[in-house]
Amino acid sequence: MEVRENMSGLIADLQHYYSDFAAVAGDPSLLDNLYDSDVIFCDPVHRVEGLPALKRYFAGMSGGLTSCRFEFDHSVISDGCACLPWYMHFTHRQLKGGQALSLRGCSLLRFGDRVYYHEDFYDLGAMVYEQVPLLGSVVRGVKKRLGGAGS
Repeated sequence: MEVRENMSGLIADLQHYYSDFAAVAGDPSLLDNLYDSDVIFCDPVHRVEGLPALKRYFAGMSGGLTSCRFEFDHSVISDGCACLPWYMHFTHRQLKGGQALSLRGCSLLRFGDRVYYHEDFYDLGAMVYEQVPLLGSVVRGVKKRLGGAGS
């Protein structure tokens, strides 16, 4: 599939931004060229509306990160829409003793000149709950029992 220059340029710029998220999250002005002023951003934790709210969300979210980078897989890009599968590799001071973690997810984007809708899909339990010592063993136990229910 051939991709128009402006579409591939915007997606490439967005992927570059997230390739070292921990390093760039402290500079909210970098989002101005990627996201529309009326952007809607959703993930399993929050829904934020507007670029100022997105900047605050990213600044707050990056506070405990010591590293965070996204590795993108094969993307599907069409007119004004993209699906970007990714792996997030991160370390957070409060999760699993600051050890390196990885999470699989996918972003759905809708865009014109800039992204006006961004929704992230990932397993919040795998990202947070399973990394907390006591709670993690409970969540993994529940998953194991549910996985065996279909056997």
